[in-house]
Amino acid sequence: MSSSDNVQFTSISNPFAPVYWGFVISLLFGGITIVQAYIYFLQGRDRFIVRLMAAAMLVLDFVDSALVAYSIYYYLIPQFGSVTRLSIVTPELAAECLIATTITTISQLYFVYQLAAAKRLGKGNWTVIGVISTLCILSLAGGIACFVTMYLFRHGVIENRNHSFEIAFGVSKGFGAATDILATIAMCLFLNSVRTGMTRTNSILDSLVQLIINRGALVTLAQTLLLITFYAAPSNLAWVAFHINVPKLYANTFFAMLNGRDRLKEKHFATSVKLESSGVRLGDKSNGLSFGEHSTFVGNETQNDKDTIRSNGIMMKTVVTTSVI
Repeated sequence: MSSSDNVQFTSISNPFAPVYWGFVISLLFGGITIVQAYIYFLQGRDRFIVRLMAAAMLVLDFVDSALVAYSIYYYLIPQFGSVTRLSIVTPELAAECLIATTITTISQLYFVYQLAAAKRLGKGNWTVIGVISTLCILSLAGGIACFVTMYLFRHGVIENRNHSFEIAFGVSKGFGAATDILATIAMCLFLNSVRTGMTRTNSILDSLVQLIINRGALVTLAQTLLLITFYAAPSNLAWVAFHINVPKLYANTFFAMLNGRDRLKEKHFATSVKLESSGVRLGDKSNGLSFGEHSTFVGNETQNDKDTIRSNGIMMKTVVTTSVI
């Protein structure tokens, strides 16, 4: 019998399989984000702050994938078969937690930015905006604490969890989910408040509400599943699979919302054509109908009240801009 027959191999498929397949899925989401970002930067003419957020989101998403990829390489190649090493979290994986928290914060702060723009229209409530901002900051603080505890207590993350790590993780993800829920409700209430009774205007608002609800439901569900798997199965690494995909969902939905404006404008463009063919000049300021860059006006060709048309036009121009989606 050769000596090789006596070699004992340790299977790591049971603890590490969720991490591997979670990473594979994250690569698919990352590819979708790159395509969405390409479309946005190819056509986007937003304000500098929005373009800066988009650029930061794309770069951080790439860095996040690189950190996870290196961590998986570390466990599967140099330390292949070592159960001892599997119980230690890598510094790169700890840094990934901070990057993921930053991506989440950027996405949520964009909602705060939208709500603040809505308040400038006389809609919304500063108290609600302040509460959402506070929840977002608490989520960020929890994410930073999570990174610190992962770095300091490397043996207390994957196995025999450190209590401080569990608390920091719960604070970050719990307040993150609460932020998304409240921001989604606040934005939907704002859009509902600007309804004009005009069919085509309300049609755009319905599309916007559906887009925001879908986004909010998706990321909140992901955060909830992450929390459930983290606390319900502490000895299983299934939570890591959700963890590395949550920032991908935030980045993906961020660009999807930015690009969704152009699809909405194309969908309702026929209205503007009807206005022009009915004898209303779109560029005539005396009619209150002027079109700016990256804006959409939805009018009613049977509306005779010019003041109402102008008011609704200004409102909808702001709603479907980079300030308020």
